[in-house]
Amino acid sequence: MRIAHVVAPSTDAAASLRNTDALLQLLPEALPPDVAGKLLRVRARLILPGGPRNDGEPSARDVLTEQGVDVILSVPSRRGAMLLASAGGAAAWWARWRARYAGILERRLPALEASVLEGILWGDRGDLPQALRQEFSDTGTVHVLTTAGLHLGIMAALIGWALLHFPIPRLVRMALVVASGWAYAALAGMHLPTQRAAAMLTAGTIAHESGRGRSPSAILSAAAFAVVLPHPLALLSPSFSLSFACVGGIALLSPALHKLGLHERPALPGLAAELLRTSLAVQIALWPLQALYFNAFTPFAVLANLLVVPLTGVVMATGTALVGLGLSIPSLAGPFVNLTWWGLRLLIGVVTRCATLPVAHVDVPPPSHWFLVLYWIVLAAFAWAVVRDGPAIIRRLPAAAIALAALAVVYGAPGIAAALDPRLHLDAIDVGQADCLLLRAPGRHALLVDGGGRLERSGGAVVVVAQPIGDRIAVRTLMPFLLRHWITHLDAVVLTHPHGDHAGGLPIILERERVGTLYDSAQMYGGPAYRRALAVVREHHIPWLRAKRGVSFDLGSQTHVRVLAPEAPLLAGTASDINNNSVVLRVQFGGVAMLLTGDAQSEAEARLLSHGGADLRADILKVGHHGSAYSSTPAFLAAVRPKIAIVSCGLHNVFGHPSPQTLEALRSVGALVYRTDLDGGISLQTDGSVMSVRPTFVSGKSN
Repeated sequence: MRIAHVVAPSTDAAASLRNTDALLQLLPEALPPDVAGKLLRVRARLILPGGPRNDGEPSARDVLTEQGVDVILSVPSRRGAMLLASAGGAAAWWARWRARYAGILERRLPALEASVLEGILWGDRGDLPQALRQEFSDTGTVHVLTTAGLHLGIMAALIGWALLHFPIPRLVRMALVVASGWAYAALAGMHLPTQRAAAMLTAGTIAHESGRGRSPSAILSAAAFAVVLPHPLALLSPSFSLSFACVGGIALLSPALHKLGLHERPALPGLAAELLRTSLAVQIALWPLQALYFNAFTPFAVLANLLVVPLTGVVMATGTALVGLGLSIPSLAGPFVNLTWWGLRLLIGVVTRCATLPVAHVDVPPPSHWFLVLYWIVLAAFAWAVVRDGPAIIRRLPAAAIALAALAVVYGAPGIAAALDPRLHLDAIDVGQADCLLLRAPGRHALLVDGGGRLERSGGAVVVVAQPIGDRIAVRTLMPFLLRHWITHLDAVVLTHPHGDHAGGLPIILERERVGTLYDSAQMYGGPAYRRALAVVREHHIPWLRAKRGVSFDLGSQTHVRVLAPEAPLLAGTASDINNNSVVLRVQFGGVAMLLTGDAQSEAEARLLSHGGADLRADILKVGHHGSAYSSTPAFLAAVRPKIAIVSCGLHNVFGHPSPQTLEALRSVGALVYRTDLDGGISLQTDGSVMSVRPTFVSGKSN
């Protein structure tokens, strides 16, 4: 099992417990109710989350810190785990209550509806089907599954409305609303986004009750100060930017939209007009940040949120009543079960229907920070001008056109620079214990070699891990990497062989990227990642060609790619036939040659040598089979004589890759060795004569 929450005196103290028997307090939300909030003794490996593994990638440390996670505890087996006692403290107390509430929902509602409601009420998406989770993301409504400002606002409104029916002083009512907001944040896990929302609720409630609620900027400033004071690094987190851009967008743009005529009309009741204004203001404010952090543009987010947000309020009210009555008077909970079920069915139906609309989700390159600054300046100027001039703003259309043109140029500048770059780039993307290479040729031509993924061992045989792991690598690492480099079309994809650590991410890539051709060794293999990749190829009518010796193609006018292996008949009876029949590519760009060998082992290398060494001489070698002892024989390396060798392997991998024997063999031929486990992603550039290498971790370079 995997446990993410570890309570220890400090991160350093946690690190000192590495590979020892340790008494730790674990508060993992995703564990079963009978384990949450308990004291366990386990033998495990503590992993400190690191920084970005690839250039431009988010830091795993920052992402986990925002979730309240300092270290990752990897427990390879439940054996040896001992339950000692129930834990004390507020966090454990809230974890047990959360488990009780979840039990009520799971007994009263079907599994799908219960999982959605748990996501809405306290942000637990662990049981939510991946397909539905993706539909929430594609429609810009995934925020309803993260406990934040919307949820605390709805809960505070419900509690405030209920308190109006009691004869209590205004100050007491305010205190109860604020206290309930913080209690709800604690129930949801008290992560940084929830703390931010509670701070904003507190500032807003105090301002409103004290008669100073007409200054949104003052409320925002007070909430930001309250959040940043205990957590200064929160200022740099995506959720901080999204939260305050959302509220700032409402404060800035709602008055302007109202002035433009988007207000109550006979055909548009007041509440509907307000919801439309709010939804439109939020999406206008958020879309550049969504593009920056998630590479996404969701055209129907305004429509989806116009329906989903009110339904979220309804199911929060009925779901809360269901939980409360389920604990106290179960016999009265029946009507709320039906109301909650109908509300959830409608909500899920809206999300699913919007997700099936054409171009519901568009993958877009991230904007630069210069674009964000200019965008917000233009937005503020637009809002100010509209509030001042109203519909007469039409006279300023020429100025608006110039501003939009400037935004378009600033946004597209990195793409223009990429198209004009005369160099060839080879990127060894760090995908852990797997392989993924990207060739970027002049003229925005691109070739992807393998797509990462994972293998697992079962009964002594290597088999492919369940598909979501490869999907996560594609969504979180590969697609963002491609879009950061403005790659929206791949001339070709080469799958060197069908193992899951090479094919795992390809189904998503083939589905979401425009791909010219798939080249494959066409070996017989039943792994699910490979089967899914071929299914996508058939569904999208992607040309599929067998890669064999003699096949060649060009990337633009300057980059020539030639297949050196496999050849007929395929190798059989080797240590690993699948590996030894890997596609081996030779890439020529000017006077620089690259040899990309997949997972070719010694038998494949011997076959390549049988054709003579002329084809093998290369300046850059992608070392075969993750640098294992079964590849990179002395004879093969003597023929290649690489100046630079790249090893793709995972940090602390269980296979011991790369082998010390292989590293020594590479150094003996004078190769400078780069490895993704120590160096992170590796980017190599060449103009056809001079080469330069830029690893993600400069200090990690090995030689």
